[in-house]
Amino acid sequence: MVRHPNLLKALSLAAMIALPAIGHAVEYRLGIFAGSASRESQAELKATFEPLASYIAKASGANVRIEISQSFRNMDRRVKSGRYAILLSATQFTADSIEKGYEPVAKWDKPLYGVFVAPVDKPYKRIADLKGQRVGIVGREIVTGPLCLNALNKGGLRADKDLAYVYEGEFQDVMSRQLMENMLDAACLGPGPWKALNEQAPGKFKVLAETIKVPGFAFSIDGDLSPQEKGKLKAILVGIGKTPEGKRALAAIRGSAVGATDTEPTSAKEYADARQVLVDNKKLYDAQIPKQK
Repeated sequence: MVRHPNLLKALSLAAMIALPAIGHAVEYRLGIFAGSASRESQAELKATFEPLASYIAKASGANVRIEISQSFRNMDRRVKSGRYAILLSATQFTADSIEKGYEPVAKWDKPLYGVFVAPVDKPYKRIADLKGQRVGIVGREIVTGPLCLNALNKGGLRADKDLAYVYEGEFQDVMSRQLMENMLDAACLGPGPWKALNEQAPGKFKVLAETIKVPGFAFSIDGDLSPQEKGKLKAILVGIGKTPEGKRALAAIRGSAVGATDTEPTSAKEYADARQVLVDNKKLYDAQIPKQK
């Protein structure tokens, strides 16, 4: 049998080029940064994301393996190593991952924002009316916190000069309880905790104002994937909420990422812009509410 060296070299080269694509077709790693505010264990959180992984696996024809973290440092190290084909993370982490080669493609249909609420029997009607009062504000490391500070300042008040007391709420359920027990006169909560508070005490609290809104959790994909794979994954991730099975997968999620009923297209610019908003207002937060030692 006559062998053709040039043909053999060409076939070997083609096989080597095809290896990365085949690897991705066999398995996608789905990295999830659940957020430090999630109080569930990683095992519990991972279980709530399993339906999502199953949905993506069925739609893509690939195995999908979940790796979840609640540690910013650990997740940042993993992202830098380029381990994930798909990344699901909150606003700031999604924006940071752009510099590491990830491309945001689909976001939760529920934006993040804060809501200033107070008991209905209090005379407050707007943020300015909270001067001299005890106010709870979401913690500085949570996206909603800097947005609350922004709204407070736009309402004419500074946290360090115009309020009698400021409670930094790392856990919003605790802050809600303090509000119900009259330990606070008002509080700025995220929409999820505000909904929970209203369900616990229907009709007993009112909304004074809302903050500006930024996009929430988002899916990003590895920028090194082929254009074909990126196109396929983007279509799958944007279309999750368009099917009953996808809606069930979103509804199963718990922790900081809870709340999506659908996904929408997004871009790197949207998250880069959101990061700048958060960075600017985090500076206001740190300046007006010193960290507790």
